[in-house]
Amino acid sequence: MTEYDSTTRRHVLRAGVAGIAGLGGIGAASAAEPTDVDEAALRDSAERLGPRDLSGVTDRTETVTAASVPERSSGIGPGSMLLVERDGTTAGCTANFVWEDGGSYYLGAAGHCFLGNGAVGDNTSPDGDDLRNVTVRVGIDYTFGGLTALNGLRGTTYELGDVVYARQAAADGTQVGHDFGLVEIPDAAVREGVVNPSLPQFGGPTGVVDSGALPSGEPICQYGNGVGNGEVFATKGRRGASLGDLDNYRSWHAALRGTPGDSGSAILGADPTADPEGTVAAGALTHLTAQGTAGTTIERCKEMANEDVGLNIAVVQQGEL
Repeated sequence: MTEYDSTTRRHVLRAGVAGIAGLGGIGAASAAEPTDVDEAALRDSAERLGPRDLSGVTDRTETVTAASVPERSSGIGPGSMLLVERDGTTAGCTANFVWEDGGSYYLGAAGHCFLGNGAVGDNTSPDGDDLRNVTVRVGIDYTFGGLTALNGLRGTTYELGDVVYARQAAADGTQVGHDFGLVEIPDAAVREGVVNPSLPQFGGPTGVVDSGALPSGEPICQYGNGVGNGEVFATKGRRGASLGDLDNYRSWHAALRGTPGDSGSAILGADPTADPEGTVAAGALTHLTAQGTAGTTIERCKEMANEDVGLNIAVVQQGEL
C-alpha cells in the first residue's frame, strides 16, 4: 500500500480547496442548488481515496481481547479507525456500518483497504490470493497523536476476524460504485457489548436508503480519520450535501471533504438543523472527485456481497445492539 504516500499531498491540497469552497469542515456545505454537471466526466475525474500509509510508524498500541476493553471505549462501529496489515505494510482506514447476516456480524470498509496495490477483485473471498494474510485491528480506546502519526500510534486495539469479502474496481474512478469490503467481528466482541452501531457525534443510522443515492441537495454527515480532517475529535465529524448519483444506482457523490484515511467511512443522511443528527444509512466513501467525494450506495454494497459470496447482509441500526 505504499502508493498512497505519493498521492497524499495531492489529496490534502484537493480537500483544502474543497473546504475553502464550502464543501467540508464542521460547518454545513453550501445549500446552493447544484449546477448541471456531466456525470460521466465527473465519474472519470474520480480517484480512489486510499488508506493512510502507516508503515514504519512507531506502534505503541496495546491489542486486547473483547473482555478487557476499557469502559470509556466508544466501541467497534461506524467511524472506527482500522489498521490493515498485509505484506509488511500497515494502512489506516475508517469503518462504515456494522452489518449482520444470520447472527454473524461484520464491520464494513472500502474493498480497496483490504486488497493489494493494483488488485481488482470482482469476486474476492477469503480463500482468494488477494485476501490471504490480511490482519485487521480496530481502534477502541485510541489516541493517534493525529493521523500524521508524528508521535507514533497510541491507544488500544482489538483484533478482528477474517476479511470475508472485498471488491474494488479501477483506480481511475471509471467504476465508482464497485468498492466495498467486510471484516468479521468476533462473537466475543458482540457478547461483551463492545459493538456500537451508532455513528460518533451524529448518531444513527435510524433507517436505510434502500434504492440508489440520496436525492441531490439532501444534507449528509460523515465521521472519518483522514489526514488533517481526522486529527482531533472536533473535526472528525463533517457535514455536506448529496449531489445525487453518478448516472447509476450503484454510486453516490457529494459536496463533502475527504482525505486519505477517510476511505470506507459511513455516509448518513442528516436532520438539517443547527445541530444535525444522523438519519438514514446512505453509502460508503471510497473516492475523491473534482467536486468532493463519491462512493458505493447501500443498495450496491448489499448486492455485491450477495452476488459474489452469498452474504445477505443488512445494516445494523442505532439501538439494535
